[in-house]
Amino acid sequence: MKKLERLLGIIFLVAIFLKFNLIVGGNILSYASLLLLTLIYYPLGFAFFNEIPLKSVLKKSSYKGITAWKIIGTIVLGMGFSAICIGTLFKLLNWPQANLNIIAGLVTIFIVLVISLIRFAKSKNDFYKGIFNRIAIIGGFGLIMAITPELTLVKIQFRSHPSYIKAFEKHLDNPNSEDLKIRLDIEYHRATYTKEEFDIYMKFEHPEYLNE
Repeated sequence: MKKLERLLGIIFLVAIFLKFNLIVGGNILSYASLLLLTLIYYPLGFAFFNEIPLKSVLKKSSYKGITAWKIIGTIVLGMGFSAICIGTLFKLLNWPQANLNIIAGLVTIFIVLVISLIRFAKSKNDFYKGIFNRIAIIGGFGLIMAITPELTLVKIQFRSHPSYIKAFEKHLDNPNSEDLKIRLDIEYHRATYTKEEFDIYMKFEHPEYLNE
């Protein structure tokens, strides 16, 4: 599963590039890569981190030499990584509760990190080095996402479309306004559609706004 993890990581980086350049496919690849990573980390984290093949998960012999701490610790670590993945997806899609998920994930992996450092100091087991590397990469990215405001991400993504940025700012100030939601949707399609596609979209979806 390590190869799959690396592949999904690469796909996610490609998705980020596509999304922040308003190229078709960015959202779909973000969905696919982050949701699959979530499944790898939780509920399969205990098997993944302990290098237990999926076909052997139910075999008692697969857990020989693996301590209860490693099983519990990797389950908790997987939950933390999954929360960061879900929170990142929410943040990229401007969905609510994004930072809540990311912060919960960061707190979880920090606790695992502290305990792992203590155990590593005693055992020097190479098992923990892989854990530390993943915490550094995923935790570091999660921290960046947590401290980056949604508006900043929007300004980067729609840097060539100030009308969308302005509509997004108004929506943030008054998120319950249906009119502002519609205008935000219109500006999104203006930024991502060709002129012909946008004209058709306006004609059939929001004809009442055509004369503005």
